Amino acid sequence: MTGVSPAEQAIRADLDSARFQAGVRRGQWRQVSYTFPVLIVAVTATEPDASSNEYCFRFELTGFPGVPPEARIWNPAANAMLENNKRPKGSARVTGAFKAWDKGTVYRPWDRLAGAHGNWTTAYPTLAWNPKRDLTFALEDLHGLLTSNTASRFDRPSA
Repeated sequence: MTGVSPAEQAIRADLDSARFQAGVRRGQWRQVSYTFPVLIVAVTATEPDASSNEYCFRFELTGFPGVPPEARIWNPAANAMLENNKRPKGSARVTGAFKAWDKGTVYRPWDRLAGAHGNWTTAYPTLAWNPKRDLTFALEDLHGLLTSNTASRFDRPSA
């Protein structure tokens, strides 16, 4: 594509990929908007009370895929980060991943800012970003976290 950066070509290829589209068809996520270099995706979630919900994420993708995505949990109506009291709740993994921290991104090893924090790329190589990863890798991780409350629902005794 003439006049289109390699990053934008990679993003478009990821959005058109069978893996990304399979997640859309399964109802795991949906594209809300995309204007290079910002992609907003809504990811389905299961709340601790077993209700369904979705959370939006704003991916800043300059330099993608050589540069990891920078992902923030997002309120598209306010065009700002989601308020702390509206962030996902559940297990320590869930609250830890979506906590408010000084860099403002999701707290995952594949995130541009969080991944550089401490020794995450060494400690969690299966979750660390590398240029062979795609957007679906990050979305599958987010979806897995956001639906992990489902498992705890089945651990409770039935009434």
